[in-house]
Amino acid sequence: MQSRRSDLIALSVALVVSLSCGLLAAYWREGNAAFLLELVVGAALGFAFPRGAWRWAIVLAAWVPVAIVLKIDLVPSASTSWCPSSALPPHLAAWTLALAPFIAVVAGVALDWIVSEALRWLGIVGWRSADRVKPVLRIVALGLAVFVILASAALLAQPLHPYALGQSYCWDEYCFAITQVKRVKTIGTGSHAATAHGIFYMVTADMESQWWGRFDWSTDAVYAIDYNGAEYQYSAPGQTAMERLLHSHRSQCHEILGAGETETIVFDLPVNVVQPRLLVRDTLGFEGLIGGMRLNLYYIKPAFNLRYD
Repeated sequence: MQSRRSDLIALSVALVVSLSCGLLAAYWREGNAAFLLELVVGAALGFAFPRGAWRWAIVLAAWVPVAIVLKIDLVPSASTSWCPSSALPPHLAAWTLALAPFIAVVAGVALDWIVSEALRWLGIVGWRSADRVKPVLRIVALGLAVFVILASAALLAQPLHPYALGQSYCWDEYCFAITQVKRVKTIGTGSHAATAHGIFYMVTADMESQWWGRFDWSTDAVYAIDYNGAEYQYSAPGQTAMERLLHSHRSQCHEILGAGETETIVFDLPVNVVQPRLLVRDTLGFEGLIGGMRLNLYYIKPAFNLRYD
């Protein structure tokens, strides 16, 4: 039987998690992380505190209507998604995030009922320790939820891991490697030439998609950072001039149709830039965590070095 103290603990946990989900989706644009957090905590609370569990679901989902009223986007905007057409529709994302806690809590309560029935039958047949199992299982469920949350947070907070030229990083069903970096001041000739404010970094990369998954590529799928953390998007003038030379339009969003594709991205970086590195958006954040752990249990955040003097 649950005490008022237990109810207060469950209500407090649900409230903190609801606020955390709101921050994840609204500030860090990590809607998928909020979704998983709702599922993990909702299932754990439903199992450990089944009486009146609908209350935990309401509190866990309360941040969604608040976000809608405040007109906060619950899916990545065009500025963070390199192929906006592949993004989840806003109304569907809102419904998914709002219903997830209820589904998770129901699953947790159902599991609690199944365990209770199993222990009741074990008690009938004479197993004397049956009444001690459920409290232990509830503690284990809460501990497992805390472990998953803390482990995910620690992996996301880890520093970037350097990757050299030719060194490939694989996640989900894709692999990425930088094969060549050229530094030039001008790209093209005549009226179609582009001159860098600093220096152009012409980055040649191999994007592999050898399995069933198809990767949507565009130059917005990557960006560069320097030693101080300043971010640099691709250079539009440099990219346009380079594509005229190569007679290519691969910078635009498109699906990689074969097992791989060679991409060229142009960045306009300061002449004296320190330790520039290229980052692939899909390998970062919660999406990158899930994709990386599909191949390796321990996820690392890749950063591809660009400067070799």
